[in-house]
Amino acid sequence: MIYLDNASTSFPKAPKVAERVYSFLKENGRNINRTNSEKGYETVNDLITLRMDIARLIGHEGEDTVFLNSGLTESINTVIRGFLKAGDHVITSSTEHNAVMRTLCSLGLEYSTPKTDKTGRNNLDELRKLKRNDTKAIIFSISSNVTGVNEDVEKLASIARDLQLPLIIDTAQALPFVEVKMDERGISAVCFSGHKGLLGPEGTGGFALERSFAERIEPLYTGGTGSLSDSFIQPELFPDKFEAGTRNLPGFYGLYESVEYVMNNLEELRKREKDNTTLLLQGLLRINGITVHGEKKEDRNSVISITTEKMDNALLAENLLQKHGIETRVGLHCAPAAHKAIGTYPEGTIRLSPGPFTTKDEIEETLAALKEEVR
Repeated sequence: MIYLDNASTSFPKAPKVAERVYSFLKENGRNINRTNSEKGYETVNDLITLRMDIARLIGHEGEDTVFLNSGLTESINTVIRGFLKAGDHVITSSTEHNAVMRTLCSLGLEYSTPKTDKTGRNNLDELRKLKRNDTKAIIFSISSNVTGVNEDVEKLASIARDLQLPLIIDTAQALPFVEVKMDERGISAVCFSGHKGLLGPEGTGGFALERSFAERIEPLYTGGTGSLSDSFIQPELFPDKFEAGTRNLPGFYGLYESVEYVMNNLEELRKREKDNTTLLLQGLLRINGITVHGEKKEDRNSVISITTEKMDNALLAENLLQKHGIETRVGLHCAPAAHKAIGTYPEGTIRLSPGPFTTKDEIEETLAALKEEVR
């Protein structure tokens, strides 16, 4: 099989991730802040190291304000639901994932979005005029899962500072390939996924908060933390405030291994990802009968959306799978707003997303298969 759906989840995972998960379950398996054992203390220290590595990757000081959970959707919900209330207004992008849009709508929040160009790039210059007296935050995906666009994070953060609004960013498709520089740019919240570019297991991820912003957010859920157990009130100390209940420790050990691998091979991984994306993009643009939607320049992420007038998207995707062994994703990719912005709604697109472990041969086989199918 040729796997080209790394935007959904990375595969293969980083080396030794599976072994690390297995090792924890077989040799440790202790809960943190509960079991009084050396293995339990070891686990606490390993999670501190994981938080420190993530903090270093995103440019953040203070590993205790890096919170671990099931992934970006939980993170977005925690930050939005803990900070905003019905009737508040936010500024968000025109290309957001449903993790943001459904959360805003479920809370009855009002929102405004800037216009986009034909590639799906948001017009950041419009953000200033979208601010209202009741605007409470800017919420933005900095790397699209449909269009391939990487937004200008530095400019976005500068505008948020000028408007004196907290900036909450979705980095699901961005890390580790986009420089975040959280503290330097004054970003209030960075939500991240562990199972995409960080090459870790599904069901892992988290968020990092600027300390004073973290103090203003209510936890999404409350419960046991192993700390201050005499009180019925959720502890305010970090990271316990946002980490009630038993954590996905096997998954976090896999994430520990993958983040360490990413940090040790960061420049090489970024180069592989860019080279693979460029090779695939250039090849697709040369195929008659294939339309590439979204960003067509090389300064983009690895998500490439295509359609063809030769047949239905789903049929082409199924042909790629059944006849050529190529795995893709077809549809709206949980981001209908992005498809509306680039004119591919409601049909959606076929999304091809190579990863750092995709080979040149696999990309060339994919291009040959597409040529055969649309000739």
